[in-house]
Amino acid sequence: MAWKMKDSGIEWIGEIPEGWEITKIKHIVSSVTDIDHFMPDSAEFGIPYLMIGDLKYLSSSIDWDSSKKISIEDYKKLSIKSRPQIGDIIFARYASIGTTCYIDTDRDFLVSYACLTIHPSDLIIGKFLSYYLKSSSFAEDVLRRTNSNTQGNVGKDSLVNATIVLPSIIEQTQIVNFLDAKCSDINAMLSKTRASIEEYKKLKQAIITQAVTEGIRGEREMKDSGIEWIGEIPKEWGRTKIKMIASFFNGDRTSRYPQPSDFVDSGVAFLTSRNIDSDEVDLSETKYITDDKYKSLSGAKIQIDDIIFCLRGSVGKCAINRTLSCGTVASSLATIRPKDIYPEYLLYFLLSNIASTQTTIFMNGTCAANLSAESVGNYYITLPISAEQKEIANYLDAKCTEIDGLIAKKEQLVKELESYKKSLIYEVVTGKREV
Repeated sequence: MAWKMKDSGIEWIGEIPEGWEITKIKHIVSSVTDIDHFMPDSAEFGIPYLMIGDLKYLSSSIDWDSSKKISIEDYKKLSIKSRPQIGDIIFARYASIGTTCYIDTDRDFLVSYACLTIHPSDLIIGKFLSYYLKSSSFAEDVLRRTNSNTQGNVGKDSLVNATIVLPSIIEQTQIVNFLDAKCSDINAMLSKTRASIEEYKKLKQAIITQAVTEGIRGEREMKDSGIEWIGEIPKEWGRTKIKMIASFFNGDRTSRYPQPSDFVDSGVAFLTSRNIDSDEVDLSETKYITDDKYKSLSGAKIQIDDIIFCLRGSVGKCAINRTLSCGTVASSLATIRPKDIYPEYLLYFLLSNIASTQTTIFMNGTCAANLSAESVGNYYITLPISAEQKEIANYLDAKCTEIDGLIAKKEQLVKELESYKKSLIYEVVTGKREV
């Protein structure tokens, strides 16, 4: 028999089962703590120190392998104020709302000051609270009261004063068991789908690499390129440095560099790394500056067929500009302008494993993830004759379009699974769906 429902009195929660309570999170937790706000040094061996990126969104798992390690001494000092225990919940306050992790291990570890550690009282099961913090009802509550967005920066006060729906302990247990089983199945499908996406990406890069080192004309006489990470290339091919067949232009790095107040609703495009999410420049999230501001900058002036290359952050990510006749780039980017090479061929070479290897070589020993345009100019590139460059580029256009289509379908499936999971959690923790 279905639960009899009642009005919760909360717009974004709606109806809840009779017998369930509405309360504040502060009334059902024993404590909410964080550690001192400073970053301890890394240690080769030591105690795991988890950052926000180590928490798996909408999952209780923790990425222990990639986590930072700190010394025993730092652990002892920091753990005096806050130390996660079994049954606690880690809440990432500077991430997407809902990024939480239920602690189901007794191993020693700490979480950064960007996270809060929640210790539930006897009134609530920790895992139920963890699921509720992942729900859209909690997110909506926080958004309405903080006038924030889906990104975090959720303070302790906002968290503890958020509303929560509270079933009985028996019902909480039933809900947790149901969601554990359902979410486990969904997580398995998500994991399989994401792995498939990565395999398609690897296949794409392998096809590109083979084409720019061996060509697409079948078996042919080969020769040593003289470069270890390139290996053999067709006998009639040459090789050179990219700076010999292209020009480089950095983004402006002077005092005239655009500030937040310089951006306008429309005008001249100002590209950032967000515009380099695919092989072609993506203009869906473009920033704009005025024509006067554009003229004052000393950085790159974009032309058709320019390749935009990330020098910092996502180093090596690149895209070709096929549509933008006017614009400039952020200081973290460089514009590569092909001269004596087919533009699409240069793009595909920069997307190959050969280019990635050289990126790693030139970045070796640097502390930060950054590269100079001069370094990219010193990359060795394989050089077929012009007609074969075009032939290879056309072949890769077709192959990559096919693979990109398969990736897009998998990515859509990921979105649908994540959406279903969020919806399921919301419906169950608010009593809309009986378990």
